[in-house]
Formats: sequence, structure tokens, C-alpha cells
Amino acid sequence: MQDADVRTSVFPKSSRLKSSLRIKDIVQQRRFVFSFPIKCFYEIGTYTEVKVAVIVSKKRFPHATDRNRVKRLMREAYRLNRQRLQLPDHCGVEMCWMYVSSELPSFDQVNVAAQQLFAELQSVVQKESEK
Repeated sequence: MQDADVRTSVFPKSSRLKSSLRIKDIVQQRRFVFSFPIKCFYEIGTYTEVKVAVIVSKKRFPHATDRNRVKRLMREAYRLNRQRLQLPDHCGVEMCWMYVSSELPSFDQVNVAAQQLFAELQSVVQKESEK
């Protein structure tokens, strides 16, 4: 029981982007960084925290178990690497991570892609904060 409590507090619901309208707006803006097999759509604003949504296409993975596995891997890679993104006090990011490959990944592939995404996002945030 204690493990479940620890696990839920590591990736709380407050850091999840859940609004389908907000997700649609972020994706339609077409601001993204890409590291195969993940495309990260983002919006930088004056939010108080970083929020993320994970998207896996039903067209690429018709079986829900495969989609859920990919989502779990992406969420875990996000959780392990999110400290790489250092934001200024007045800045926040909302992200939508979209899986673009049609093959089931290993965790190592997703983790490396997440590290590269955070490095690219960090440079984008630095450029935005200098303006």
C-alpha cells in the first residue's frame, strides 16, 4: 500500500494536462521539438508549473494494451528526466508528447528520446526568456 502512495505522489494529477480542448490548442499551434519516436508539442507561458499529456494514436496501435504500454513508458521517461528542464520563476510549459512510430519501443529508446527532448526544450525556453 505504501508503494502505491509513493508512486502516485511522484507523478501527481496536478502535473497532467487533461483538457482535450487545451491539448487540441497546443497541437494546432504546431510549435514542437522532435526526437524519434516522440514529438513534443509545447506552449510556453506564465503558468505556475509544467504539465504534460501523452498521446498514442489508435491508428498506429489498434490494441489498447499496446497503446497503454507506450503511454506508461513515455510517462516513466518523463518522470525520470523532468528535472533536466530548468525554468525561470515566471515561466511554465504545457506539453503534449505524441508517439509517432508504429513499432513498440523499448524503455531505452523512449528514455533517450526524452533526454534529447528536454535538452532541446531547455534551449527553447532559454531563448524565449531572453526576449
